[in-house]
Amino acid sequence: MKTRRHIGIALLTLLVLAITITIVHTIVISPKTYRIQDVQVTNKTIPQQFQNFKIAYLSDIHLRSKKDITRLESIVKDLNEQSYQMVLFGGDLYEGKVFEDKKVTQILNSIHSSHGKFAVLGEEDNSNSSQVVQILNEAGFETLNNEARTIYYNEARIRLIGYNIEAAAALEKSDLYTLSFSHYPDQFAFISDTSQYHLAGHSGGGFIYLPLLGATTKLTHAKTYNHGRYTKKNAILYVSNGLSTMADHPYKFLAKNEIVMLTLTKS
Repeated sequence: MKTRRHIGIALLTLLVLAITITIVHTIVISPKTYRIQDVQVTNKTIPQQFQNFKIAYLSDIHLRSKKDITRLESIVKDLNEQSYQMVLFGGDLYEGKVFEDKKVTQILNSIHSSHGKFAVLGEEDNSNSSQVVQILNEAGFETLNNEARTIYYNEARIRLIGYNIEAAAALEKSDLYTLSFSHYPDQFAFISDTSQYHLAGHSGGGFIYLPLLGATTKLTHAKTYNHGRYTKKNAILYVSNGLSTMADHPYKFLAKNEIVMLTLTKS
């Protein structure tokens, strides 16, 4: 009897400890930490010259306080220690009013990129769109508004498209390998017809993500696609968990903040 009771107490103690660790991680640790998430992009239409071409994708920074700006400095420092050729920003630089614009411009301007820095705006950027666009432009980002750009590398070409949050139809299909990005992941429903690979943010990865059950929070425009990798026809979507929480969703579980690092590979 004593042995069974000791085993029961031990199991209960472990359960309480596991719950405590999970709560602390969800409330305190996970909202602040982030990872570099390596993603392989393989397609037969990728030019051989683009083999191992790397693209860093950042989204949903959600600056709300001066502490967030200090954190952004750390994120950019870590990013600059990586090897990549291009940077994409998927929207929501601020959450609320724009502040410390010169400092934020300086930090974003310090991001190194040999083959371009491109951005789209998120819904949080819209109320201060002119200020956010100015910050991004002065930091060396070109803000795309349902626009395509040809990317040249080693005398070969691919196509990049940036869609705004109002987009309801895809740009015309091209013979070039096409990589696109937007803020809203549910736009993949129509973008998949003309892009081989698409990147999006906005969803926070569901904020609280439970195995088998999926995302507990499905934001508008992230109802269908909200966490990780999806395939539709011959196209692939990767939904980033973003780099921050939101004021209304301050916790994260199994939806770790991330910088997505794509590596192009010809199959």
